Amino acid sequence: MPTPKGAYGVHRVTTELGLRHLLWKAKGAPLIAVMPEEVARRIQAAPDLLRRARNQRVHALSVNDVLEVVLGVRVVGADAPYMQQLALENVDRLGLAMSHRTLPTVVDRKLLTELLVDASVGEQVRTRSPAQLLAAWVTEPPRWSPNISQLVRDAMPTLHGDEGRLLSWALAEPEVRLRELVVHGAVLTVEAPEVSKHAWGSLWKAATEPPIDMDRRILRRTVARLAEETLSALGDGAATLLSGADSIGRACLTPTELQTSRVLPLAFADRCHSLSQQAASGKAISAADIAWLSGHRAARIHRADLAVLEAMARISRYLDQPFSPKTELLDQVRDYQRGGAFADLAMLELRRALASSVHYHAEANKVIAACRERRDRENRHFAEGLAGGYEAALHREGITPLHRLWKRTVAPVWKSEPNARLFLIVLDGCSYPVFLELLQALSQDNTFPLGIKPDADGRVAGLPALSPLPTVTSHARGAIFLGELPSDPLVAETVFRDQDEAKTDKARFNQNAALGRRTRRLFLKADLADGGQGLLAALEDESLSVVGTVFNAVDDQIGSLNTGATVRLTPEDITAFKPALRVALKAGRKVLVTADHGHSPYIDKSLRAGNGKAPRYLALGKHDAVPEGFIEIDLAGLGGPPERRAFAWRSGAYLGGPQVGFHGGCGLEEVVVPLAWIEQGGLHADEPTWWYGRGALAEASVELRPIAPPLVTPPLLTRPLVTPLPSGELHPKPKAQLSLFNPADKAGALPLPPALLDRLSIDEKSILVLLRENGSARSSELAERLKKNPGRLNGLMRGLRRTLHAEGHVLFSDEVLPSGETMYRYEAKPNTNEGVF
Repeated sequence: MPTPKGAYGVHRVTTELGLRHLLWKAKGAPLIAVMPEEVARRIQAAPDLLRRARNQRVHALSVNDVLEVVLGVRVVGADAPYMQQLALENVDRLGLAMSHRTLPTVVDRKLLTELLVDASVGEQVRTRSPAQLLAAWVTEPPRWSPNISQLVRDAMPTLHGDEGRLLSWALAEPEVRLRELVVHGAVLTVEAPEVSKHAWGSLWKAATEPPIDMDRRILRRTVARLAEETLSALGDGAATLLSGADSIGRACLTPTELQTSRVLPLAFADRCHSLSQQAASGKAISAADIAWLSGHRAARIHRADLAVLEAMARISRYLDQPFSPKTELLDQVRDYQRGGAFADLAMLELRRALASSVHYHAEANKVIAACRERRDRENRHFAEGLAGGYEAALHREGITPLHRLWKRTVAPVWKSEPNARLFLIVLDGCSYPVFLELLQALSQDNTFPLGIKPDADGRVAGLPALSPLPTVTSHARGAIFLGELPSDPLVAETVFRDQDEAKTDKARFNQNAALGRRTRRLFLKADLADGGQGLLAALEDESLSVVGTVFNAVDDQIGSLNTGATVRLTPEDITAFKPALRVALKAGRKVLVTADHGHSPYIDKSLRAGNGKAPRYLALGKHDAVPEGFIEIDLAGLGGPPERRAFAWRSGAYLGGPQVGFHGGCGLEEVVVPLAWIEQGGLHADEPTWWYGRGALAEASVELRPIAPPLVTPPLLTRPLVTPLPSGELHPKPKAQLSLFNPADKAGALPLPPALLDRLSIDEKSILVLLRENGSARSSELAERLKKNPGRLNGLMRGLRRTLHAEGHVLFSDEVLPSGETMYRYEAKPNTNEGVF
């Protein structure tokens, strides 16, 4: 061992004979002998061997003496046997640790304990939070020697405050108590004033014993917070612990108490079950209930169930809105865009969520059935409007039919910007709900956000647009590219897709009179087989005025026979869709997105109305009856050859064989198509108020008061000639209303005389009230609550302590944590002068 006076050899001996032999071999050389206490006491009885006089050959050194030599500084406080043994075992590490620090004047017990903890188990015990330590230890309980375990347990309260007391108690029996601390702490998270002793477990008795020795109210808050943070740190690894907490909660808590816990999975499941029953019975689920579920600790484990409840809640709030059908067709279209389409999207999300969950299917099916019934009423009302005059309805002012897209939507742009170049995107079969999903995804792309520009009123929504009847590809897409309603015979979907699409659409696009002499080019499905490279090159070509393309991703999905699946698309799933949007906007083109028609989703076989060549419309004979869920509409020669036709208005009704989606009918989800200008930095469509709830702010209400009668002045002759004298009675001053957020208003409950309370400032009263209500608080927490500089708070606390001490009162104590922060604890003690507690 190197020292300022030279190098000493350190030897361990276990017997008196071994020491005599060591001294004989040393031949007078300096050395240090380390021996058991029993051997040291025996040697003290050998006067020939031990010389206590100074400057003799043998000296008796204490552990502190050895540490002073090693550390080069005075050491006090190493009096506990376990600390002495650990200090000697780790003497080299202690010396290395001190060489990396500023040399203190003296190493007291607190600093020595900190050094020994770092040397014995690592600095993570000091640097990690209590929750992180508990998470690591409950996963793999520490297996330390008795001396190291005692050291860490003694250091915990000083290192981590109240949480450290709990960890110190748990480390006494780590195999059992660490788990109990998390399990029972999770049970104590319920928001109930009192819980049974069984919910506390062994913590009930430990509350009154060292090292915890805390008021149970403070202990409950501390252990609940520690357990909640530990479970968050464990993540999915906390399943077994939460299962144990559920078992205890089921046995000792009432269902009402259990549902208040934000940690127990059983509380999450009970709340989900009650909310699903509520929605199935026709009552709306509030956004606050869903927010509570989303903030629950078990939400991460039960993501699928939470998704089901979120979709059910949205539908329940939609159903809670009054049904008030509009008379004007334009208002019906806008209502669908701003409400009904979102209801269809919520049902789509609910069906997807149910595919991943095994719970709440019966309740969800009831909610879906109620929503379909509501949507069918809207569809029938809309279909009756079309049947009352199809031609007038299709060309209604404010609505853009697809064959008038060029004149009503594009022409105004070319009028203001004659040289504007256009990129037209047609999403084949894309219903308005699917368009809302795609638009949401485009707007959330941080690298290149796309969306709709708000209108003059700040509202974000697509333009009202209608697909012509029947809503089939050959007829609707022909209306877009030709700029007029085609008079060709209606072609079956499969025939048009396989044979006529390429030659018919491109021919009609070239014949479009609304484009005049503008250069144009149309890309169809076969033209995108190269990954869209030809389309991207055309968009960058400045000689092309109009570039159009058709993306068939949606139509390909709804034509599938896999009726167990729902339509699910992201912008990334559509080949060349996002790259084309980016290239077009960067090339300075205006981008217009629309669809040729929407679709009605498959529900079940009970809605099959019979056989037919087309799923959602059929030709009627002279005396044929209209099938259930269909309505006869006279198209006045605007939809193929003149004949009687019936169109489906009921969602999911179909003819022929089943598939994922159908079109051709007159439901809002088929006829109302997306039409919107897409811009960089645009937004997604505005959700209705019920989508996320009614909002956090209450709607302003005007209080209606009855009109007071006019003041009638009596005639001059009837007025009293003597003015009444004013009353000398003094009216009491009205009481000031208590502040909702100022703790000082509760200072009257403090155990202090009124005269002393009047001398305290508002901040001093607030501090005492906060300490009394919470039991303990750190200086940073008090400073944040009082909105003060943390550096000035300690001075305020010292002044408050002197004021209270002068009157014989002690209401709090303080303790400096290793981080340098001060922890204050409420400790009301009796006043020896006045007997006030």
